[in-house]
Amino acid sequence: MRKGEKTMKYYTAAIFDFDGTLADSGEGIINCVLYALHKFGIPEEDRQKLTYFIGPPLFDSFRDLYGVSDADADRLVALYRERYHTKGVLESRLYEGIPSLLKHLRQSGIPTAVCSSKPEKFVREISQNLGILEDLDAISAVSFADKNADKAPLLQKALDLLGVKASEKIAMVGDRHFDMEAAATLGVSAIGVGYGFGSREELRQSGADKIADTVEELETILLEEESK
Repeated sequence: MRKGEKTMKYYTAAIFDFDGTLADSGEGIINCVLYALHKFGIPEEDRQKLTYFIGPPLFDSFRDLYGVSDADADRLVALYRERYHTKGVLESRLYEGIPSLLKHLRQSGIPTAVCSSKPEKFVREISQNLGILEDLDAISAVSFADKNADKAPLLQKALDLLGVKASEKIAMVGDRHFDMEAAATLGVSAIGVGYGFGSREELRQSGADKIADTVEELETILLEEESK
């Protein structure tokens, strides 16, 4: 930067997916899916296969992966939540570096929000348990009755809650194609994270503008400055 030039923050707001982006919730999600399947009478032992459930709405995942009816998908979701309410919410951990990233964003005056297909009650409870709730300015998530797989309305709600517009320099950060596609729909920057549950290929193919392989790289992207 030349002497006399001013800098401004490159992003005016950062909006994060939750599972696979802020928190590794895989253990709790997979344990609860196995619980629901076994209670329902569907045999399944392949835990790796069940990473499919991390990201999409549960209703869609049960129906699409196991070919069950809508009514049975509803029953499976209810069984899943039966365990998640008491045990699953405790089976998450933050990715290393996330607490300091959120604090650095706050110190830099960049508001933050969560945009998640997870029920809002669970997002708040887990965030509180993991000590990051106070570093989030807003949470846009679903109700227990919501079955909409489109994440763009959730992203728009996050923007509204933060009081910012998509025409500003906004970052949508996530690990799956749902996040990148929502960002493209609203015209905000799509930042993929390679440490989550999606692949770099998935992120690239769904329109990621940048991909961070570590939380440290993500912080560099989000706190990048441009000369003015």
